[in-house]
Amino acid sequence: MRKTVIPVLLAFSLFGYAQETKPADTIKTANIEEVVVTSLGIKRQARSLTYSSQQIGGDELTAVKTPNLLNSINGKVSNVQINRTNGVGSSVRVVMRGNKSVSNSQPLYVIDGIPIINDAGKAPEISQYSSMPDTGDVLSSINPDDIESINFLKGASASALYGSAGGNGAILITTKKGRAGRSTISYSSSLTVDRAYSLPKLQHSYLSYDPSVSNQAPGESIYSWGAKGSSKDYLKDFLQNGTTWVNSLAFQSGNEKSTNYFSIGNTTNKGVVPLSYFDQYNVSFRNSSKYLDDKLTLDANFIGSLQNSKNRQTPGASFSPLASLYWLPRGVDFDQYGPNNYSYINPSRLLPAQNWWEVRPDGTFKGNPATQNPYWILNRNPVTVSNKNTYSAVALSYQINPWLTARVRGNYSWSTSDSQRDISAYSDPALLANGLNGRILRNVYESSSTYGDVLLIGSPKLSEDISLDFTVGGSINTTRNKVTQIDNSYLANPNLFTLNNLQWGVDRAPGDGYHNIYWNLKKQVQSFFASASIGYKNMFYLDMTFRNDWDSTLALTGRTGFDYESVGANAILSSVFKLPEVFSFWKVRASYATVGLGLPANISNAMSEYNKGYSYGVDAGTIVYPKSSFVTDPRYKELFPKPELNKTFEAGTELRLLKNKLSFDITYYNSNATNQLLETTISSNLGGIPTGSYYINAGKIQNTGFESSLSYKIFNTEKFDWTASLNGSANKNKIIELFPSSLSIPQDQLFSLTGGGNYTKMKLGGSFGDIYGITYQRDNQGRILVDENGVPLAATGSLGYLGNPNPKFILGFNNSFNIGKLGISFLIDGKFGGKVLSLTEKANDLYGVSQASADARDAGGVSIPNAVYAPGTPQAGTAYNGKTDARAYYSAIGGINNGTGIDEAYMYSATTVRLRQASISYTFDINSKYMRNATVSLIGTNLFFFYKKAPFDPEQVSGNTPGGVGVDSFGLPVTRSIGLSLKANF
Repeated sequence: MRKTVIPVLLAFSLFGYAQETKPADTIKTANIEEVVVTSLGIKRQARSLTYSSQQIGGDELTAVKTPNLLNSINGKVSNVQINRTNGVGSSVRVVMRGNKSVSNSQPLYVIDGIPIINDAGKAPEISQYSSMPDTGDVLSSINPDDIESINFLKGASASALYGSAGGNGAILITTKKGRAGRSTISYSSSLTVDRAYSLPKLQHSYLSYDPSVSNQAPGESIYSWGAKGSSKDYLKDFLQNGTTWVNSLAFQSGNEKSTNYFSIGNTTNKGVVPLSYFDQYNVSFRNSSKYLDDKLTLDANFIGSLQNSKNRQTPGASFSPLASLYWLPRGVDFDQYGPNNYSYINPSRLLPAQNWWEVRPDGTFKGNPATQNPYWILNRNPVTVSNKNTYSAVALSYQINPWLTARVRGNYSWSTSDSQRDISAYSDPALLANGLNGRILRNVYESSSTYGDVLLIGSPKLSEDISLDFTVGGSINTTRNKVTQIDNSYLANPNLFTLNNLQWGVDRAPGDGYHNIYWNLKKQVQSFFASASIGYKNMFYLDMTFRNDWDSTLALTGRTGFDYESVGANAILSSVFKLPEVFSFWKVRASYATVGLGLPANISNAMSEYNKGYSYGVDAGTIVYPKSSFVTDPRYKELFPKPELNKTFEAGTELRLLKNKLSFDITYYNSNATNQLLETTISSNLGGIPTGSYYINAGKIQNTGFESSLSYKIFNTEKFDWTASLNGSANKNKIIELFPSSLSIPQDQLFSLTGGGNYTKMKLGGSFGDIYGITYQRDNQGRILVDENGVPLAATGSLGYLGNPNPKFILGFNNSFNIGKLGISFLIDGKFGGKVLSLTEKANDLYGVSQASADARDAGGVSIPNAVYAPGTPQAGTAYNGKTDARAYYSAIGGINNGTGIDEAYMYSATTVRLRQASISYTFDINSKYMRNATVSLIGTNLFFFYKKAPFDPEQVSGNTPGGVGVDSFGLPVTRSIGLSLKANF
């Protein structure tokens, strides 16, 4: 029975604003009059803000480097859930204050006040048969050394001025500027050794055959349910020590009129899986100049990166070299199939053919599903990814008078991701899709965004008691996406993986690899917005914002725009009342906001009938029409397409005590996202609506929770400084409504989330990302039913609820010590609650290669608690207290294909507590003619788990999708990184 809990949490964290005066300091300063950067790059007094924000400085991002800067944030910001995908360079999934939308719950990313599009290529789904890896995103390519600070605006009130793009909050990235004065050069380098750990527990004490039986030999069966014996652990020998080398060189100079900042960077990674690598080059430039007696300011910057990688790991078993080793029949000598002997020349075709225990001499495969030689996968089924990203922006600001400024800004961002999988002849026939000469899989995603706005920013002095800050402006944002997906198993010449070697005009059979999909999407949003903040005696503040978006995605829907508003208020109680001396500062605040969200690009074309609708694209010359349409019957106007709407309320308080040594903040929030865009089938004629597949706007997703933070400067002297901080949050997500009651759709119908395969669903009364699968068959008392042999039975019919992967609590504990020139820091974070599913363990049990299967054999069988014989058996209804044969048991609950086994047996607690990162550093003050100082550090990330019950890291996801969380499908193991870091300032 699912428990419903509303968690009330008092937790703690490192808290700070995006301070311009001291950006690297992640603790709030004692100066409550500080100026902070908010939405659209607008400066405000920190005390006047009516919402919560949280910031970390660039120094903290680079103290212990990770190739993707967002991974450095894990555990440091309250109520920000970060999930990583497979390996270096892959994208990161970030969700603040819970999942809100079936379309996208990720926040808006903003660089120096201007929004960017953080596009990624096609993300893999939860599937045993995924073919392409996660290709990374734009944020994964930014050099952390170029970042001054990152500010998190978690609620709609904080990001309302950004419009629909900021409905899930915003992450404001401030890049480094040059500084007036002496020119400086900074160099940083870190080299870490990466080691895989927390691997699946495998058995090597039972073979795949019985040596005492004649005609039995290793390699005849994929199952390792044979006799007792010993076999070598080839997995540990196969995995290697990876290395990650990150270098960055920055130059800055300037005077009172102009400053410059320039940097170049490189990241090189050799993966823990052989023949896998990642290489990235970064360049950044920023100039700030003043003209016309300092009234006109020009700020221009450019960021660019190139990424190349080979053999990024793909979720699923099809192209996983690790799965082939997991399942290697015990007793098979893998050494004879090693890196120098994975292929041979087939005499009939004079082509490289696969040398593997499962391949017969004629090249055909024995097993179903087949496995391949890991070195064949890496050499003959390689996948390459090439990414290019550029970002450029220009801002002109003119000070009309002391209290009024006009600003014109614009940016252009462009990214492309090109990934290709080559599948050579003599690979697994299922992967070749009937191709005799090989097969090509290729995805090319190109995205561009052009943004421009005009702002009028004013702070007139109305009186000594009343202050006013206002902003009026407009913006236009155009995004374009070009997508090409190629799948062809008709190569004219074998193993020549070029596009001009593909044949298209051929007779083909169903299931063949044969696709050339292309579409080109464009979206434009034109906006008008205004904001005002009124203050009274620096004690009370009132915030108001208004924005109207005209969104091109609403074309053909009968409406073109939508508006939304926010209002907030705060009171500085420490100024209103005379408080005890222990109180340095006390503020209470509350805000309410509504934010809209348009439709996906071009989807409103589905307002037309299938055969008349404007095509999405072409597939090998065939026009592709929308598979679903919108309801257009005027009798059902409530089903017409409309913008998604998010209504959010938050309230909180902020305290600073003991002369600002202790700072505390807590926020309660409640958000309701309605008009979710759902795709469903209406199976019966409803008042004239024909049976078919439709897009409908319905549903309501509610998130309620608390986030809190505490930081305490325990010691703060010149010789010894110790700052401890804790952060924590709790979120409860609930599906309040799903499909409209006016439709003949069962209210208990499941809605599949994108990327969730057959596992992550939404259901009325459930929570976002619930995992569904095959459950045990039970009686009315909840007892497991077994057959006459004691083998558990699987429930039939619809899938059953198994659990939700999202944590109920997220906690982080950070400590930093400075003892003279010696610095020590460590971060412990924990995610508590939630359940996750392991398809890896499910398959390993089926094949008898898991340690659990060996333990069960040693114990004489499996004991099943709370089990009874099923109806129809000789002892129906009586308790089952015996031991079930290990092979019979795991053959019943294990499985490799959808719809097999019992998923419920492979659900695990998602709770983890880990030492996220640690560092020991020493700074040498050189102060010579050429060098000022240097810092040498011993660093480590993902060092170990204090607590983990799941057989994999629950934080890892299959893909950066709404439904890609909580299911392990042969993902890359956790890697521990330990190394050295050097920072030198010249």
